[in-house]
Formats: sequence, structure tokens, C-alpha cells
Amino acid sequence: MINPRLSVDSMSSYSWEFEREFALWKDLGVRHAGLLMNKIETDTDRRLAALDEAGIRISTIITAGFQLADCSTWDATRETQMAMIDLAAAHQGHSIYFTTGRTVNYDWDQDAALFAEAVAPTVEHAKRKGVIAALEPTLRTSSSFCTTLADAVEIAERTGLGIVSDFGNNWMERGLAQTLKRAMPYIALVQIGDYANSGAGSRAHIGQGNLPLRRMMQDVLDAGYEGVFDLEVVSANFTAETDEAELRAGVIAASKLLDEMGV
Repeated sequence: MINPRLSVDSMSSYSWEFEREFALWKDLGVRHAGLLMNKIETDTDRRLAALDEAGIRISTIITAGFQLADCSTWDATRETQMAMIDLAAAHQGHSIYFTTGRTVNYDWDQDAALFAEAVAPTVEHAKRKGVIAALEPTLRTSSSFCTTLADAVEIAERTGLGIVSDFGNNWMERGLAQTLKRAMPYIALVQIGDYANSGAGSRAHIGQGNLPLRRMMQDVLDAGYEGVFDLEVVSANFTAETDEAELRAGVIAASKLLDEMGV
């Protein structure tokens, strides 16, 4: 039986259509799933109704982030984010999230001020709908000026956003256990996975890498996290075909880790 606090993220099967990953989730008995916006943009009502019927709750919806340098695009981005909030609210979903975007000619504080202005209407809409709007700090500097969990806390305090904390982004962060305690009032979702630190390094399924996963899980639990754990294992090449047997084994391994941690 799959641990009831395990979510499986659509990014882990990035190359698949929604129907294929949904069939896998249903077959394995997954109770929560993270969705990718572009996989549910068409035939949305039928796809989300299928999730509801299967008893699979939406842990999050990954959606568009801002082009901070071009304020003329902000309204369209907000419209997209609000639409995803509405979908989540209509289907008892927990959160949506996105990365911050960045400029190339402003410093961190100027980017943070721009982002706070851009995201304010989204945050207010999410509060009205009872859904958490969250940012994800990411090491992909092309899509975010916020690269650490510590910086994400400052942004969350300023904007009212939640935070998605991803092992794949913060595993090497200094003072992570202490930062998690500071971040916990804002944590919307914890994403888990492993990291194979060989050569250039790459994300991996639980047990296939080198991360001290039990220590990291315990840090999250000690900080007071009570939500679901979202399995997100993304190939360095997003377009590469996802191996179904490997994904199945990865879901089972993640569920086993949660069981062993007493989650």
C-alpha cells in the first residue's frame, strides 16, 4: 500500500500525457498528485473529474512564473495563476506554485521588490479561494533570482506567499535544519528525491543517489511539517522518455521511506 502522505509529481513523468500518468497513479494507489499546468489545459474538467473520482487529491499545480523585466506581461501571468488557483479550489487542491523569474540588470533586492509588486494580486486571490500560492526557490538561475530556502523565507515574509521546499534544490544549503524551522510557517509542500553526485550530478529516485535522506526527512519532521511529501524526480533532459518500471519502483521506494520514518 502506498503511504497516504506520498504525492507523485507530474514532473517525474514529464514526457507522458496526463492519461498515462493518471493510470499509473491509480494503479499504484497514490492518494495525492502534483499536476503540471500544460498537461491539464485541455479537457480540464474531464481530467480533474477523473482525479476526483479516483480519490486523488491535488497537492499542487505547477504554473507560470513572471517575466520580471517586462511588466507588460504581468497581467497575463496573473490571469494564468488565478485560473490555476480556481481549478485547485474547485477540486479541493492544496496549492499552486511557480518560480520568481528574474531580471539581468537589477540586483537581488530590486528583483525582490518587483516580484512583490507583480505577485500581490495572485496572493490575494489565493487567500480568497483558500488555496496556497507558493514560490519555489531553485538553482535554475535562468528562471529565478531566489535560489535558496533562506532567501525564500524573506520573500514569503514580504509577500505572504507559501514556499515549496525541494530536496533537489536545497540539499547542500548551509544550516538547512535551522532554515527549515524558520521556513515552516510558510511551507506549502516538501518535495523529495535523491541526487546522484557523480560527474555533473543528476536527480535520482530514492536510494539511487547519495543524499542523507533519513537525516533530511527527520529535519523536516522535527521542524513540524505535517503535509504530504511530493516525489519529484526530473531528468536533466526534460524531454527524455520516462521509464515506467523505474518510476513505479521509485514511487514504491519513496513510500517505503515514509513508512520507515513513521510518517
